[in-house]
Amino acid sequence: MKRYRKYILVAALAALFSSPLQADLEAGLTAYAEGNHAEAFKQYQLAADAGDQDAFGKLGGMYLYGLGTEKNYPDAYYWFGLAQLAGDKYAERFKLTASSMMTLDQVKQVEERLAESNKQPAK
Repeated sequence: MKRYRKYILVAALAALFSSPLQADLEAGLTAYAEGNHAEAFKQYQLAADAGDQDAFGKLGGMYLYGLGTEKNYPDAYYWFGLAQLAGDKYAERFKLTASSMMTLDQVKQVEERLAESNKQPAK
């Protein structure tokens, strides 16, 4: 029994710390599927702010297309940048789309923000 305690503790801690992130992302996916873009945006924002890398690109898309929020190309670029750093293979294409609607100064400012961001995923 002692042998399994460590595994049970690790599993319990993993569930404890991962569930809120997954819950926000899942709630966002559900809200989006139901057409409730405002709620989807809110849930993606919560998940992304908590560091859920799967939410980065989704939040970028919400900003890019103005779903559940106003269109904001610098914010879309930022979140797609984080998604790209996290390994999202589609993020670069969407980041380029956002940049096509931005000035060079805006791109430079967001690139600086990305470089300073503490949300950069650990590799």
